[in-house]
Amino acid sequence: MDVPLGELSAAPPRDGARLEAHPLPARPGLRVAGEVTLDTRRVWQEALGLLTRQEGAPLHMELSELAFIDVAGVTDLVTATRSLSEGQHLVVHRPPPQLTRVLDIFWPGTGGIEVAP
Repeated sequence: MDVPLGELSAAPPRDGARLEAHPLPARPGLRVAGEVTLDTRRVWQEALGLLTRQEGAPLHMELSELAFIDVAGVTDLVTATRSLSEGQHLVVHRPPPQLTRVLDIFWPGTGGIEVAP
């Protein structure tokens, strides 16, 4: 990876939500665990910023351990993919159901994001 991601995490906020992001070992991308809520949004935005500055195509996000993402978090994801370099796109692996539903409702056919089961 060209951008050292380190580990991002938010201290447990008052609602108990947490969010962690770790680099994927074998390909450009992140593994994200926890919940994307108002209290963890800063960490989510920082992780997306680091992700979009990486080299490689496609970029990957492993979301099987993401229990929840609110509409603002999905909006951040869509906005981040719009800043990808030409030829890049994002593959989200095993996202929580609400992410796919929100994408289908508000951004049907959004280019730049591929959802992989």
